[in-house]
Amino acid sequence: MKTFACCLLTAIMALTPLVRAAAETSPLELSLAIDRGLAFLQRQQRPDGSFEASGPPNAMSGLAILCFLASGHMPEMGRYGLTVRSALTHLLSAADKEGYFGGDGGDMYSHCIAIIALAEIHGTELNPTQRLQVRAALEKGLAIIYAAQDINKDPGSAGGWRYKPTATDSDLSVTGWCMLAMWSCRNAGMPVPRQRLDRAMQYLLRCYRPDHKGFAYTPGAEPSPAMTAVGVLLLHLLDAAHRPEAAAAAKYLVDHPVRDGTRYYYYSLYHTTQAAAQAYDRAWSAVWKNNRELLLGAQRPDDGSWPPVGGEPGAGQEDRAGRFYPTAMSVLTLSVPRRLLPMYQR
Repeated sequence: MKTFACCLLTAIMALTPLVRAAAETSPLELSLAIDRGLAFLQRQQRPDGSFEASGPPNAMSGLAILCFLASGHMPEMGRYGLTVRSALTHLLSAADKEGYFGGDGGDMYSHCIAIIALAEIHGTELNPTQRLQVRAALEKGLAIIYAAQDINKDPGSAGGWRYKPTATDSDLSVTGWCMLAMWSCRNAGMPVPRQRLDRAMQYLLRCYRPDHKGFAYTPGAEPSPAMTAVGVLLLHLLDAAHRPEAAAAAKYLVDHPVRDGTRYYYYSLYHTTQAAAQAYDRAWSAVWKNNRELLLGAQRPDDGSWPPVGGEPGAGQEDRAGRFYPTAMSVLTLSVPRRLLPMYQR
């Protein structure tokens, strides 16, 4: 089981190749950008622990928790320890009686992001009562993910997930988040059956386009950097990096970099960075350089936030709520080389 504390200790004792690579590229500038982004996120926290953000509240709380954890801030530990504690307490109270976090309008996206945040924070929780609450939330949350996978679907959609837990079709975006949620829970010591991940892997492979050497949103659709990144990431996490799709798709990420006009811009930056970190020598240098430069050049000098773009939460809004999601995703992206989150480990 990979605990957050274990990952933090490992990071302190020895720099990984990715950390060394990041250190070769303006370490002070990178750290300042992350710190200013975290300060912006903290200023958006309400007294009840939630955040002033445009987008599904539970998903935004989950992303914020992950941002602070990714820089070593744990419940009541670190500069933002109280921020993390308050956010965690709020998130635990946000699920319905069945344990579903998607009732905030974010559906399975919100549910999985909340479950990932709870799984990643599980190993940092020293309060016995709250640790039990986290584990209980994970157990309920996994049951919902399992039930949604077991819905009777056509053969092309079998094994995957869609927006609603009762959906009879699937897409790779939601499926990716569900797979990451199960992976994070497994790292936290939860008994996630391997067959669940294997069934999901079969759907993921159906989304691969051998003619384009990339992954698509649904089987037969056009590949994209974001969906190809999801494919690469999960192939590596699930010990399938030996498959030919992994190497070909890693090359796709290098050949199709994220640009200012890329659809789902911040989502794509995050997933391509995380995927390249897993593929490492096949993609890391080129993808990290591109994504880092895009983000460092776009951070607002006045408050440390990032601006919203079309197609994502906050699009069309220039207020602080509209900048919350872009800032959270940017901080998570820039934090990948720190390797502190268990799900960022190679």
